[in-house]
Amino acid sequence: MTMALWLSMSANAQNSIRLIRNATLRISYAGKVILVDPMLGEKGTEFSVMKVNNNPRVNLVMPVSEILDGVDFTLLTHTHFDHYDSVAIHTISKDMRWYIQPEDEDVVVRRDGFRKAVPVIDSVTTDGITIIRIRGHHGRGKVAEKFGPSSGYVLKAKGHPTVYVMGDCVWETETQQAVSQHHPDYIVMNTGGNIVLPLSQTDGPLIMDEIEAVGMIKECTETTRFIAVHMDAVDHCQTSRSILRNQAERDHIDMKRLHIPEDGETITLR
Repeated sequence: MTMALWLSMSANAQNSIRLIRNATLRISYAGKVILVDPMLGEKGTEFSVMKVNNNPRVNLVMPVSEILDGVDFTLLTHTHFDHYDSVAIHTISKDMRWYIQPEDEDVVVRRDGFRKAVPVIDSVTTDGITIIRIRGHHGRGKVAEKFGPSSGYVLKAKGHPTVYVMGDCVWETETQQAVSQHHPDYIVMNTGGNIVLPLSQTDGPLIMDEIEAVGMIKECTETTRFIAVHMDAVDHCQTSRSILRNQAERDHIDMKRLHIPEDGETITLR
């Protein structure tokens, strides 16, 4: 084994994605710890979208102190409460570095006081990691108009796998082009099939459901691996882990390519 290969394998062994809850992730990548879309509040402390059960529907499986320990910077796809809640706003240090979509600068910087937040227009490089923002749509038709802009991020670093965190973006031209251009080794998909009535009755869910997620997997290369999140945590989420798994198995998806982690589970990136 050459020294270069050994170094590459050693570096990749440190790369992992831990699902905290919903779309909140703790990513260890290229020697840095990245927090994604922090929803840190206790069960039932946020409003109910469906006017039935307060959100989040489930408890955190670890203390907030553990989630935030050693975090180098935070990625924010958008500022909806199930990605950026009041506990995150009041608990995370105002000196934390954030990388955000430009549309959220007024909220994150001016309203909430995160003075080191950086709007990513196209891409930025920090700590040897290139962060590429991928514009997307939070649903289709009037759903997308109502719920505003949402972004995803591609993470690249020399000697490390390429990771695409899609955020609340559906599978369409922008996201398809991102996959074709950047060839991610791993794609984190938000697959809860979240709905809001009555708009979703005509224009579909806010994010991918099990049908769209399985279709996306089929369209991507066989070497791409997928991590499905944003399920079983908020009351407007229609696609559960079991529903997604059932659909994937029915459509003969190789489950070695599709990871459906439980809250608190860590997936090592190879």
